[in-house]
Amino acid sequence: SFIYLTLTGIGIYVTKSDSVTFLTNVDKTIVAYNYVLKIIIFFIKRDQIRILISEIIDSGDTIAEERKKLMAIHVVAISGMITTITGGFQILAHIKGEMAVDAWFPFDPMKDKKTLFMAGQILGVLFVVPCIYRAISIQGIVCSIIIYLCDQLKELQKRLKALKYTVENEPYMREEFKNIIKKHIRLMGYSKSIKEAFQEYFLIQNLAVTAELCLNALMVSIIGLDEKKHLITFMAFLMVALFNAYIFCHLGNVLMDDSAGIALAAYESSWTSWPVDMQKDLLIVITSAQKSFKLSAGGMAFMSMQTFAQALYNGYSMFAVLRDVVN
Repeated sequence: SFIYLTLTGIGIYVTKSDSVTFLTNVDKTIVAYNYVLKIIIFFIKRDQIRILISEIIDSGDTIAEERKKLMAIHVVAISGMITTITGGFQILAHIKGEMAVDAWFPFDPMKDKKTLFMAGQILGVLFVVPCIYRAISIQGIVCSIIIYLCDQLKELQKRLKALKYTVENEPYMREEFKNIIKKHIRLMGYSKSIKEAFQEYFLIQNLAVTAELCLNALMVSIIGLDEKKHLITFMAFLMVALFNAYIFCHLGNVLMDDSAGIALAAYESSWTSWPVDMQKDLLIVITSAQKSFKLSAGGMAFMSMQTFAQALYNGYSMFAVLRDVVN
Protein backbone atom coordinates (compact mmCIF):
# COMPACT_ATOMS: atom_id res chain seq x y z
CA SER A 1 0.00 0.00 0.00
CA PHE A 2 2.87 2.40 0.74
CA ILE A 3 4.37 1.55 -2.64
CA TYR A 4 1.04 2.43 -4.26
CA LEU A 5 0.92 5.79 -2.46
CA THR A 6 4.51 6.53 -3.48
CA LEU A 7 3.97 5.68 -7.15
CA THR A 8 0.72 7.63 -7.39
CA GLY A 9 2.21 10.52 -5.43
CA ILE A 10 4.97 10.92 -8.00
CA GLY A 11 2.46 10.59 -10.83
CA ILE A 12 0.19 13.24 -9.32
CA TYR A 13 3.13 15.63 -8.88
CA VAL A 14 4.04 15.25 -12.54
CA THR A 15 0.49 16.24 -13.62
CA LYS A 16 0.25 19.28 -11.33
CA SER A 17 0.27 21.67 -14.32
CA ASP A 18 -3.16 20.38 -15.45
CA SER A 19 -5.49 21.46 -12.64
CA VAL A 20 -8.41 19.23 -13.65
CA THR A 21 -6.29 16.09 -14.03
CA PHE A 22 -4.43 16.95 -10.84
CA LEU A 23 -7.64 17.29 -8.81
CA THR A 24 -9.04 14.09 -10.33
CA ASN A 25 -5.94 12.18 -9.24
CA VAL A 26 -6.03 13.78 -5.79
CA ASP A 27 -9.66 12.69 -5.40
CA LYS A 28 -8.76 9.08 -6.16
CA THR A 29 -5.72 9.21 -3.89
CA ILE A 30 -7.80 10.52 -0.98
CA VAL A 31 -9.67 7.22 -1.11
CA ALA A 32 -6.38 5.34 -0.81
CA TYR A 33 -5.13 7.53 2.04
CA ASN A 34 -8.46 7.07 3.82
CA TYR A 35 -8.13 3.29 3.66
CA VAL A 36 -4.42 3.19 4.51
CA LEU A 37 -4.75 5.49 7.52
CA LYS A 38 -7.68 3.45 8.85
CA ILE A 39 -5.61 0.28 8.50
CA ILE A 40 -2.71 1.92 10.34
CA ILE A 41 -4.99 3.08 13.18
CA PHE A 42 -6.51 -0.39 13.45
CA PHE A 43 -3.01 -1.92 13.57
CA ILE A 44 -1.90 0.50 16.30
CA LYS A 45 -5.02 -0.20 18.38
CA ARG A 46 -5.07 -3.93 17.63
CA ASP A 47 -4.31 -4.96 21.23
CA GLN A 48 -7.19 -2.87 22.62
CA ILE A 49 -9.54 -4.23 19.96
CA ARG A 50 -8.41 -7.80 20.57
CA ILE A 51 -9.10 -7.46 24.30
CA LEU A 52 -12.52 -5.95 23.60
CA ILE A 53 -13.49 -8.73 21.20
CA SER A 54 -12.23 -11.39 23.63
CA GLU A 55 -14.34 -9.90 26.43
CA ILE A 56 -17.41 -9.89 24.18
CA ILE A 57 -16.85 -13.52 23.16
CA ASP A 58 -16.33 -14.62 26.78
CA SER A 59 -19.38 -12.69 28.02
CA GLY A 60 -21.79 -15.39 26.91
CA ASP A 61 -24.10 -12.90 25.19
CA THR A 62 -26.11 -14.34 22.31
CA ILE A 63 -26.48 -12.79 18.87
CA ALA A 64 -29.51 -13.54 16.72
CA GLU A 65 -28.88 -15.32 13.43
CA GLU A 66 -30.50 -12.53 11.40
CA ARG A 67 -28.06 -10.03 12.94
CA LYS A 68 -25.13 -12.25 11.98
CA LYS A 69 -26.48 -12.33 8.43
CA LEU A 70 -26.83 -8.54 8.46
CA MET A 71 -23.18 -8.17 9.46
CA ALA A 72 -22.10 -10.48 6.64
CA ILE A 73 -24.37 -8.79 4.08
CA HIS A 74 -22.89 -5.41 5.02
CA VAL A 75 -19.35 -6.57 4.24
CA VAL A 76 -20.37 -8.29 0.99
CA ALA A 77 -22.41 -5.28 -0.20
CA ILE A 78 -19.63 -2.77 0.49
CA SER A 79 -17.04 -5.06 -1.12
CA GLY A 80 -19.19 -5.52 -4.21
CA MET A 81 -19.96 -1.82 -4.58
CA ILE A 82 -16.36 -0.62 -4.22
CA THR A 83 -14.99 -3.43 -6.41
CA THR A 84 -17.53 -2.58 -9.11
CA ILE A 85 -16.65 1.12 -9.06
CA THR A 86 -12.87 0.69 -9.05
CA GLY A 87 -13.02 -2.16 -11.57
CA GLY A 88 -15.36 -0.17 -13.81
CA PHE A 89 -13.03 2.83 -13.86
CA GLN A 90 -10.06 0.56 -14.52
CA ILE A 91 -11.78 -1.11 -17.49
CA LEU A 92 -13.04 2.19 -18.86
CA ALA A 93 -9.59 3.75 -18.60
CA HIS A 94 -8.02 0.77 -20.37
CA ILE A 95 -10.54 1.01 -23.22
CA LYS A 96 -9.75 4.71 -23.63
CA GLY A 97 -6.01 4.04 -23.50
CA GLU A 98 -5.57 5.94 -20.21
CA MET A 99 -4.41 5.24 -16.68
CA ALA A 100 -7.16 5.03 -14.06
CA VAL A 101 -4.88 7.13 -11.84
CA ASP A 102 -1.57 8.65 -12.88
CA ALA A 103 1.42 6.89 -11.35
CA TRP A 104 5.15 6.61 -11.92
CA PHE A 105 6.61 3.43 -13.44
CA PRO A 106 10.15 2.55 -14.51
CA PHE A 107 8.67 1.95 -17.97
CA ASP A 108 6.29 3.90 -20.17
CA PRO A 109 2.77 2.57 -19.42
CA MET A 110 1.37 4.41 -22.45
CA LYS A 111 3.68 2.67 -24.90
CA ASP A 112 1.06 0.14 -26.00
CA LYS A 113 -1.99 -1.76 -24.77
CA LYS A 114 0.13 -4.48 -23.20
CA THR A 115 2.18 -2.15 -21.01
CA LEU A 116 -0.96 -0.16 -20.12
CA PHE A 117 -2.68 -3.35 -18.99
CA MET A 118 0.38 -4.43 -16.99
CA ALA A 119 0.56 -1.03 -15.26
CA GLY A 120 -3.11 -1.26 -14.36
CA GLN A 121 -2.65 -4.75 -12.93
CA ILE A 122 0.33 -3.62 -10.86
CA LEU A 123 -1.70 -0.80 -9.32
CA GLY A 124 -4.59 -3.20 -8.75
CA VAL A 125 -2.39 -5.68 -6.89
CA LEU A 126 -0.84 -2.89 -4.81
CA PHE A 127 -4.19 -1.29 -3.94
CA VAL A 128 -7.18 -3.64 -4.15
CA VAL A 129 -6.08 -6.48 -1.86
CA PRO A 130 -3.82 -4.72 0.70
CA CYS A 131 -5.96 -1.56 0.91
CA ILE A 132 -9.58 -1.98 -0.18
CA TYR A 133 -10.43 -5.46 1.06
CA ARG A 134 -8.47 -5.08 4.28
CA ALA A 135 -10.17 -1.75 5.02
CA ILE A 136 -13.59 -3.24 4.26
CA SER A 137 -12.88 -6.13 6.62
CA ILE A 138 -11.94 -3.66 9.34
CA GLN A 139 -15.13 -1.70 8.68
CA GLY A 140 -17.09 -4.93 9.03
CA ILE A 141 -15.49 -5.58 12.42
CA VAL A 142 -16.23 -2.04 13.64
CA CYS A 143 -19.86 -2.16 12.49
CA SER A 144 -20.37 -5.65 13.93
CA ILE A 145 -19.18 -4.54 17.37
CA ILE A 146 -21.53 -1.53 17.32
CA ILE A 147 -24.48 -3.66 16.14
CA TYR A 148 -23.74 -6.16 18.92
CA LEU A 149 -23.76 -3.37 21.51
CA CYS A 150 -27.07 -1.99 20.20
CA ASP A 151 -28.67 -5.44 20.28
CA GLN A 152 -27.57 -6.02 23.88
CA LEU A 153 -29.00 -2.66 24.93
CA LYS A 154 -32.34 -3.57 23.34
CA GLU A 155 -32.26 -6.89 25.17
CA LEU A 156 -31.68 -5.09 28.48
CA GLN A 157 -34.65 -2.83 27.79
CA LYS A 158 -36.91 -5.86 27.32
CA ARG A 159 -35.64 -7.48 30.50
CA LEU A 160 -36.22 -4.30 32.51
CA LYS A 161 -39.78 -3.92 31.25
CA ALA A 162 -40.48 -7.58 32.00
CA LEU A 163 -39.63 -7.27 35.70
CA LYS A 164 -42.78 -7.90 37.74
CA TYR A 165 -42.58 -7.87 41.51
CA THR A 166 -44.56 -10.23 43.73
CA VAL A 167 -43.78 -11.62 47.13
CA GLU A 168 -43.43 -15.11 45.66
CA ASN A 169 -40.90 -14.21 42.95
CA GLU A 170 -38.92 -11.62 44.95
CA PRO A 171 -35.72 -13.73 45.16
CA TYR A 172 -35.80 -14.41 41.41
CA MET A 173 -36.54 -10.78 40.60
CA ARG A 174 -33.74 -9.48 42.80
CA GLU A 175 -31.29 -11.83 41.11
CA GLU A 176 -32.54 -10.85 37.65
CA PHE A 177 -32.33 -7.15 38.49
CA LYS A 178 -28.79 -7.61 39.81
CA ASN A 179 -27.79 -9.37 36.57
CA ILE A 180 -29.32 -6.54 34.52
CA ILE A 181 -27.31 -3.95 36.46
CA LYS A 182 -24.11 -5.98 36.05
CA LYS A 183 -24.67 -6.29 32.32
CA HIS A 184 -25.41 -2.58 31.96
CA ILE A 185 -22.16 -1.76 33.75
CA ARG A 186 -20.34 -4.19 31.45
CA LEU A 187 -21.86 -2.60 28.35
CA MET A 188 -20.82 0.82 29.64
CA GLY A 189 -17.27 -0.52 29.80
CA TYR A 190 -17.55 -1.81 26.22
CA SER A 191 -18.80 1.61 25.11
CA LYS A 192 -15.80 3.30 26.70
CA SER A 193 -13.43 0.79 25.07
CA ILE A 194 -15.04 1.35 21.65
CA LYS A 195 -14.74 5.11 22.07
CA GLU A 196 -11.05 4.88 22.96
CA ALA A 197 -10.21 2.32 20.27
CA PHE A 198 -12.02 3.86 17.30
CA GLN A 199 -12.10 7.63 17.85
CA GLU A 200 -9.15 8.19 15.47
CA TYR A 201 -10.77 5.80 12.98
CA PHE A 202 -13.98 7.86 12.92
CA LEU A 203 -11.98 11.11 12.75
CA ILE A 204 -10.26 9.91 9.57
CA GLN A 205 -13.67 8.92 8.18
CA ASN A 206 -15.05 12.43 8.80
CA LEU A 207 -11.96 14.13 7.37
CA ALA A 208 -12.13 11.98 4.22
CA VAL A 209 -15.79 12.92 3.65
CA THR A 210 -14.98 16.60 4.21
CA ALA A 211 -12.11 16.43 1.72
CA GLU A 212 -14.33 14.71 -0.86
CA LEU A 213 -17.03 17.38 -0.45
CA CYS A 214 -14.46 20.17 -0.80
CA LEU A 215 -12.97 18.67 -3.95
CA ASN A 216 -16.38 18.10 -5.50
CA ALA A 217 -17.43 21.67 -4.76
CA LEU A 218 -14.19 22.96 -6.27
CA MET A 219 -14.44 20.77 -9.36
CA VAL A 220 -18.07 21.68 -10.07
CA SER A 221 -17.10 25.35 -9.80
CA ILE A 222 -14.02 25.40 -12.06
CA ILE A 223 -14.51 22.57 -14.55
CA GLY A 224 -15.42 23.37 -18.13
CA LEU A 225 -18.21 21.86 -20.22
CA ASP A 226 -15.74 19.81 -22.25
CA GLU A 227 -14.34 18.19 -19.10
CA LYS A 228 -17.58 17.15 -17.40
CA LYS A 229 -16.56 13.50 -17.75
CA HIS A 230 -14.21 13.97 -14.79
CA LEU A 231 -17.20 14.70 -12.57
CA ILE A 232 -18.33 11.08 -12.95
CA THR A 233 -15.24 9.95 -11.06
CA PHE A 234 -15.72 12.57 -8.39
CA MET A 235 -19.39 11.78 -7.87
CA ALA A 236 -18.78 8.02 -7.74
CA PHE A 237 -16.17 8.25 -5.00
CA LEU A 238 -18.22 10.89 -3.18
CA MET A 239 -21.22 8.55 -3.13
CA VAL A 240 -19.06 5.78 -1.65
CA ALA A 241 -17.69 8.15 1.00
CA LEU A 242 -21.17 9.44 1.87
CA PHE A 243 -22.58 5.91 2.00
CA ASN A 244 -19.88 4.80 4.44
CA ALA A 245 -20.38 7.96 6.48
CA TYR A 246 -24.12 7.32 6.57
CA ILE A 247 -23.59 3.78 7.88
CA PHE A 248 -21.39 4.96 10.75
CA CYS A 249 -23.59 7.97 11.57
CA HIS A 250 -26.73 5.82 11.50
CA LEU A 251 -25.16 3.24 13.82
CA GLY A 252 -23.95 6.03 16.10
CA ASN A 253 -27.46 7.44 16.23
CA VAL A 254 -28.99 4.02 16.98
CA LEU A 255 -26.40 3.47 19.72
CA MET A 256 -27.29 6.78 21.39
CA ASP A 257 -31.02 6.05 21.19
CA ASP A 258 -30.71 2.49 22.50
CA SER A 259 -28.46 3.50 25.41
CA ALA A 260 -30.81 6.35 26.36
CA GLY A 261 -33.69 3.88 26.03
CA ILE A 262 -32.44 2.06 29.13
CA ALA A 263 -33.60 4.97 31.29
CA LEU A 264 -37.01 5.01 29.61
CA ALA A 265 -37.38 1.23 29.94
CA ALA A 266 -36.50 1.46 33.63
CA TYR A 267 -39.08 4.18 34.19
CA GLU A 268 -41.74 2.23 32.28
CA SER A 269 -41.24 -0.86 34.44
CA SER A 270 -43.61 -1.61 37.32
CA TRP A 271 -41.24 0.03 39.80
CA THR A 272 -44.02 1.51 41.97
CA SER A 273 -44.65 -1.91 43.50
CA TRP A 274 -40.98 -2.65 44.15
CA PRO A 275 -39.29 -2.57 47.57
CA VAL A 276 -37.70 0.77 48.46
CA ASP A 277 -34.11 -0.50 48.20
CA MET A 278 -34.73 -1.74 44.64
CA GLN A 279 -36.36 1.57 43.71
CA LYS A 280 -33.19 3.34 44.84
CA ASP A 281 -31.07 1.01 42.70
CA LEU A 282 -33.39 1.63 39.75
CA LEU A 283 -32.95 5.38 40.21
CA ILE A 284 -29.19 4.90 39.94
CA VAL A 285 -29.70 2.97 36.69
CA ILE A 286 -31.90 5.76 35.29
CA THR A 287 -29.35 8.40 36.27
CA SER A 288 -26.41 6.54 34.70
CA ALA A 289 -28.38 5.75 31.52
CA GLN A 290 -29.13 9.42 30.91
CA LYS A 291 -25.57 9.76 29.63
CA SER A 292 -25.93 7.96 26.31
CA PHE A 293 -23.23 5.91 24.59
CA LYS A 294 -21.55 7.85 21.78
CA LEU A 295 -19.07 7.21 18.98
CA SER A 296 -16.47 9.95 19.16
CA ALA A 297 -14.61 11.20 16.08
CA GLY A 298 -11.36 12.24 17.70
CA GLY A 299 -13.20 14.24 20.34
CA MET A 300 -14.24 16.77 17.67
CA ALA A 301 -17.70 15.41 16.89
CA PHE A 302 -20.00 12.48 17.57
CA MET A 303 -21.12 10.08 14.86
CA SER A 304 -24.83 10.80 14.46
CA MET A 305 -27.34 11.72 11.78
CA GLN A 306 -27.03 15.33 12.91
CA THR A 307 -23.31 15.19 12.13
CA PHE A 308 -24.06 13.63 8.74
CA ALA A 309 -26.61 16.34 7.91
CA GLN A 310 -24.16 19.03 9.04
CA ALA A 311 -21.50 17.60 6.72
CA LEU A 312 -23.90 17.74 3.76
CA TYR A 313 -24.88 21.30 4.67
CA ASN A 314 -21.22 22.34 4.90
CA GLY A 315 -20.58 20.78 1.50
CA TYR A 316 -23.42 22.71 -0.07
CA SER A 317 -22.23 25.92 1.61
CA MET A 318 -18.74 25.45 0.16
CA PHE A 319 -20.21 24.82 -3.28
CA ALA A 320 -22.37 27.96 -3.08
CA VAL A 321 -19.43 30.13 -2.02
CA LEU A 322 -17.12 28.77 -4.73
CA ARG A 323 -19.81 29.14 -7.38
CA ASP A 324 -20.30 32.80 -6.44
CA VAL A 325 -16.54 33.39 -6.56
CA VAL A 326 -16.22 31.82 -10.02
CA ASN A 327 -19.24 33.71 -11.36
